[in-house]
Amino acid sequence: MPLLLALAAVGVAPTYAGGQAAKRSVQQSKRIVVKWEGYQKYPKYQKVADLPGIGQIELMCRPNNTMLRIRANDRRAETQMWMAKYETKDGTDRIAVKNVRIYTYATAADDGTGGTGPQAHEGLNQGAHGIEDYAKGSAYGVISQRPGRNQPGGGALTVPAAAYKLTWYWERMAYPGSQYCKMTLALKTDTDQQFGLNWHGSDEAATTSTSSTSIPGLGDALVTCETGRNGERSVALRPPAYDPGADPDGSAEPYMDYEYNQGEGRTTDPDHISRYYDLDVDPVTGLIGPVDLPRNGMMRLWFAPQGTDGPKIGYVLSSYMVTNNDAKPYLNTCEVAAARLP
Repeated sequence: MPLLLALAAVGVAPTYAGGQAAKRSVQQSKRIVVKWEGYQKYPKYQKVADLPGIGQIELMCRPNNTMLRIRANDRRAETQMWMAKYETKDGTDRIAVKNVRIYTYATAADDGTGGTGPQAHEGLNQGAHGIEDYAKGSAYGVISQRPGRNQPGGGALTVPAAAYKLTWYWERMAYPGSQYCKMTLALKTDTDQQFGLNWHGSDEAATTSTSSTSIPGLGDALVTCETGRNGERSVALRPPAYDPGADPDGSAEPYMDYEYNQGEGRTTDPDHISRYYDLDVDPVTGLIGPVDLPRNGMMRLWFAPQGTDGPKIGYVLSSYMVTNNDAKPYLNTCEVAAARLP
């Protein structure tokens, strides 16, 4: 895979003190593969890759354990790896949405004496008494970081966010010497294509409840996350200006498809997967959307800024929020991150 890493000479390096990092420009794509067979004398069970601005990610397939693990350079920051995992379980197709966190402060009320270690992982094997003899599946997700929950969230994303796609297949794990495993992880970090919003506590939300990010070739991504029972929590896109008069067949009209992934269960259950198609531009507002953000879940969004005349651009978005704690408003939080899929 091509690798391009561009660090702009703007600002200073991250402080690694759990606070707001200086924004850097990064464009990087990577693909790592773990592949081995039981007859090999020195099989490579794991591989590691850099997560710009965040830390490292490790892909592991051992004869007794499989996982995707992240390590954060700064445990005092709030680091999250969201994953939508697709696999067959008990004879049915299932989805499981997971959020792996690395942190010192679980909430703004945390005294900082607990938290996690610098590493966290999501396991891929399902066996109750060890790894299954055979398994296959896929996943996608986003890895992001913002200041710890003891500090202001800082608004729009500054640390690079990484989107990923993962596939795995193994067999004959119950037969030493005959095992086979292949896992493939595709990673994409592009700070010019990411967007999001972070705030911690209602005081910060009063001035930081929206973000607008200009994305080359796509338009402006708008995120709104307001407090209160009736506050708006949404994502929208303002695409480049569209002139219906110059497009008589409508083929160049921008539109968006989107999908919600939440919880765990059968892929046929709309409580866990629901998909919507062909949302076009509102002629009054000039927006595609807004559409609701999940309170604790993920979305996939496919933007077509040139309609059916051009490509669809895929995104993965994670969203976690507590917005109606009136008794303890300092515990309210909103953390939204979106990155372009590889």
